[in-house]
Formats: sequence, structure tokens, C-alpha cells
Amino acid sequence: MNDRAGASTKLLLWLPGVIAVVLLVAPLAIRDRLPDPLAIHWDLSGAPNGFGPLILIALVSSVAVAIAWVVFLRTYRVEMLQSHAGAMVWFLAILMGGMEAFTISANLDRATWQDAGTFGPGRAAVLVVLAGLVGFGVWRVLGGNMSDPGVAIGPAPSAGVELGEHAVWVGKTAAAKGFVGIALAITVGSAVAAVLRLTPVVTLSLVVTALPLLMFVSLRARVSNTAVTVWMGIFGVPRVSYPLSRIIRAEVIDVRPLAYGGWGYRIVKGARAWIVRRGEGIRLVRPGKADIVITVDGAAGAAGLINDVLMTEGRFVAADSS
Repeated sequence: MNDRAGASTKLLLWLPGVIAVVLLVAPLAIRDRLPDPLAIHWDLSGAPNGFGPLILIALVSSVAVAIAWVVFLRTYRVEMLQSHAGAMVWFLAILMGGMEAFTISANLDRATWQDAGTFGPGRAAVLVVLAGLVGFGVWRVLGGNMSDPGVAIGPAPSAGVELGEHAVWVGKTAAAKGFVGIALAITVGSAVAAVLRLTPVVTLSLVVTALPLLMFVSLRARVSNTAVTVWMGIFGVPRVSYPLSRIIRAEVIDVRPLAYGGWGYRIVKGARAWIVRRGEGIRLVRPGKADIVITVDGAAGAAGLINDVLMTEGRFVAADSS
């Protein structure tokens, strides 16, 4: 990395921390020129229809960017997922910074929040697009997509199933307790927000956050003589099936969520992953297509059955000859 590239990377790395501080301090520095409460929500016509305390705007914007920034620093130091985390923090920095700037300017020197200036959906759309473009640019600068980091643990296992025998393997795994707790807390927050009739933006944000989390708190997998089927979450959706006819080998690997971009359904170069926790999992090797990674307890049993079926049908291909 040359000096110019190194300086650019350091700027991308540390500037979000400065932005987080500015988002907290700037509104408080000019609070004498702002109503309190101030307008924080506008209807589709652009007229203000919701209000909140000044400190709420400052804290929400600053904390959101600060948390994303800390994650970015961590991923950069361990050299995993830095491009994705960088894109996330810069997307939030532009989005939250723009929202705060629009909110402050609309309320500046107004007597009450009802007197705030207009803020229509057009401006919001432009801001989201701008934040997305900046995030994508940072993602590209920091390296873009990653490759499948999974490394097989030992040779492909066997479950001892022979020709003419039929077996079914069923397993499940759950996310870490902390992840489940966060999902439940956000779900409860969604319900409370709806009951208290908080602004639609707050309620919708909580709901949109809670649903994906609930979808990925657990995973069930079933291996038969014909396919590997995966069910996600407490609702059993999404559900996807991978035919064994398109698989040549199953391997046991150690799955690190951050190496794949986080939890849930992840896409990396050369692999598609269903991840609910860190630890053992299976990788389904598919020639000419992306491999499939699934976190399951008892991964050796699942991989062994798959390999036995493939061997009896003459379709198993060992790693050293694939």
C-alpha cells in the first residue's frame, strides 16, 4: 500500500469517529436557536407532524454512527470484513448526518416545532441514495467482496451408511443467547413503540430490524438421500433445499460469522452461507456453483451421511481431485 492509499484508508477509518462526536455536540452548541421539543417527523406533504427532545436527535445520530465505527475499527484490526463494516459506517454517517442537518436547519430560529420548515420525501430519497453511493464507494476502496474463508477440518467424514441403506439426519442449532436477547428486546421495543404511538419512523425501524433477527435466531437442517433442506428461525422461513445431485462432497468447517459478513444469509465470493452462530458447520461443495455453508450442531454426522450417499451413487469427489 503506497503512502497515498494508506492516508486515504486512515481517513476512512478515523473520520467516522469525528463525525459521531460532531453529531452529538453540534445540535447542543446551538440549542439556544432551536425549539425544544423540536420537529423530528414530517408527513408526505413535508409538513411537521411529530416532535421530540433535542437530546434525542443528537444521541440517536451519534450513537448509531459510533457503534458502527467501533465495529469498523474491530474488523479492520482483525483484517476481516473491513470493507463491509466500512460501507456500513459511512452509509450511516452520511444518512444520520444528513438527517440531523435537515432537522436542525428546519427547526433553526423557529419559535415552536409546529413552525419548522418543510422536509419532503424527495429530500429523504436523495439522502438515502447519496449515502448508498458513498457506502458503495467505501466498500470498493477497502477491497469489495470477500472469498469463502472456510477451511475443511480434516478429511471428508463418513457416517458408515452402505449401499441399499437409507438414513435421515436431522439437526438444529440456535444463536448465541446475546443475539437472541437482542432480537427479543427489539421485538418488545417494536410492540411498545406501537402501543405508545411513537413516530412511524421509529416504529417501522424497530419492526424492520426485529423481523430479520427473529428469522435467524435458530436453524434446522435435514439430510436425506436426495437433498439437504434448511429451515430458518422460529417461523421456519425461509426454507431452501439443495439437491444432492448437484453436490460432490460435504466438509466439516469452523464457521466464523464475521468472516462471512455477519449472521443470517450471507453471500461471499464462492459461497452462500446460512449462519446463526460461531462454530462447527458443513460446507456443500458444488462444481460450477457457489458452495453452501450451514452452521449445524453435529456437523460431522450430517456431512458423513451426505458423503456416504454420494459414494454409493458414485458421485463423491475427494478434495485432492475436485
